Amino acid sequence: MNKIIIILFANLLLIIQSSSAQIYKGIVIDGKTKQIVAYANVGIPNKGYGVVCNELGEFTLKITIEKDSDIVQVFSIGYKPYYLPVKRIKETGENNIITISLSEVSYDIATVNVRPNDYETKIVGGKDVSEFKCEGKIAIAGVKDTATLRREKEKGISNKSIGFELGNKIKIDKGQQTFIDKIRFKTCLKPNDTCVYRINIYQEGSTKERHMTPIGMVKIINTTNVLKVPVITKVIGKSEVQELDVSSQNIEVDDDFIIAIECIYSSNNDMNIAMKASVFGSTDLLVRDNTMAEWVKIPLLDITFVSATVTYKKKKSFLSKLFN
Repeated sequence: MNKIIIILFANLLLIIQSSSAQIYKGIVIDGKTKQIVAYANVGIPNKGYGVVCNELGEFTLKITIEKDSDIVQVFSIGYKPYYLPVKRIKETGENNIITISLSEVSYDIATVNVRPNDYETKIVGGKDVSEFKCEGKIAIAGVKDTATLRREKEKGISNKSIGFELGNKIKIDKGQQTFIDKIRFKTCLKPNDTCVYRINIYQEGSTKERHMTPIGMVKIINTTNVLKVPVITKVIGKSEVQELDVSSQNIEVDDDFIIAIECIYSSNNDMNIAMKASVFGSTDLLVRDNTMAEWVKIPLLDITFVSATVTYKKKKSFLSKLFN
């Protein structure tokens, strides 16, 4: 397959109305240290759109048809979500900068499960991402429906920093204590290209909606991010395997989980990652155009782009069960 084309059937009923826009700017900081929080997500969930702060914690939000009572959400991994009404944003005035302070999430060490002494590791997802071809292409602007593109144009959202996210559902033995240690994916950048990726790990929740589309039944699902610390990598002009060690976060799962790559900046508007497509496979593909949008599970497309090294408790052999 020379080209991989992904079509996102999301926000099918979204209607964008024209209105005069007001532009507001802000900065996100750590409430305790007063340091900037880079790449935080800011948006209005019930409108299904959001933006990503730059590396200096700065963001720009356009307000058009939103009501004063609509809620703006600000979140970053490792911090408690922050909510404020649109009315408060407006009260700052278009020429002023609103400062949003986030509070860190505290994790109770006593509740963290200990890894088993007798364990083994294996690779799940794509077995060898180094063999994935760079022939496929995900043009961020090209995976959106007309309504989404109209909305982003109205909001002044750039494809370069939209926060488009692509996920693979990784299957494991249900009920088996499993720890996620390393994540790998292959970048496909030309010498002058730059991309910033954020890796997210989710547990899948319930199905919220179902829509029949030309490619089959599309599901809208809930997810919960299980990372404790952001995992962000900046890649400049490299076509090589990126390996990210997350073992220090002690991420434990006991059921299938989702590894997602969020493109928070791309100099050429593409995801620039290698993929493998197969006609008969079992990898679920999930997409969403930004982190305030709903996750959409795409049927009939088996596209793998990521792998993970996991640690799990070693199963006892038949003889060891007899004598222990």
